[in-house]
Amino acid sequence: MPTSTKDHERERTEKTALTGVITCGLGLALNIVSVVTANSLVLVADFFNSLLEFCSVYLSWYTLRRLRRDDKAIFNYGLGKIENLASLLIGFFMIISVLIMVYLIIHRILCPVRLKGFGIWLGIGCTLVFGLINARLWWRSREHQRIAPSPIVEAQKRLFGVKATANTCMFFNFILSMSVAAPWVMYLDPLTSCITLGLMINSGWHLLRHSVHDLLDRSLDEPLQMLITKELVKHFESYTSLESVRSRYSGRQIFIEIFLGFDAAQTLGKTQAVADSIKANLEKQIPHSEVTVVPRAS
Repeated sequence: MPTSTKDHERERTEKTALTGVITCGLGLALNIVSVVTANSLVLVADFFNSLLEFCSVYLSWYTLRRLRRDDKAIFNYGLGKIENLASLLIGFFMIISVLIMVYLIIHRILCPVRLKGFGIWLGIGCTLVFGLINARLWWRSREHQRIAPSPIVEAQKRLFGVKATANTCMFFNFILSMSVAAPWVMYLDPLTSCITLGLMINSGWHLLRHSVHDLLDRSLDEPLQMLITKELVKHFESYTSLESVRSRYSGRQIFIEIFLGFDAAQTLGKTQAVADSIKANLEKQIPHSEVTVVPRAS
């Protein structure tokens, strides 16, 4: 991806994150009013969830802002680790939300109550409006992930997706609770919380698992390793030995270092031509990769 296009896409992603910060902040303020004026378990759980999500989205926005101002003179390998750390923290925030919700669900199942209060009507309006907004933000994050994938954009996509789904469930929960008088309706509130709980467990586990792997400087997956092998086989007669191949992820960037032995009597021009060919072909085949071929006399 050209540098100008990459910067433009990063700026668009940052704006999406900023919109998420504003939306989550406004939603958190309205959620506090709803909790105070209603007796809904979902609203209480959503308050803790919204507080953590506001911190998560703010962290995402700050990270993206910092990435856009990346100083290559100080961080030669970029700031990909910050992306992984941000994703890891978002995953932990989701796990904390899950623990809070488990306690609240068990308490409400043991002591069911009928929903009432002005906050329920406010919740109906908020879940409808913010459900649409979060769905829109999820769609935009999905497009950003398709064009320029990265761990933090993936975290944003999952976060907004969970919020949109939770808002939808809460909306129908409130509508049914206010329009149906049957005793079983009292259990809709904890049931809706269980659905949100399942979504958060799935998203939190996914983020934690992938973020930890990337922080450990794991090597490339087997299909990408095969591309490197095929390229080296193609130039097999051009070098005398293959000393080592190193690869690692740093955010969405992929760094590959190939150490090759060349005939000491071979001219520098021929050696450089082989190294440039391997570098160009691999960077073309592996998106977001930076290949370094290190020649040594053998």
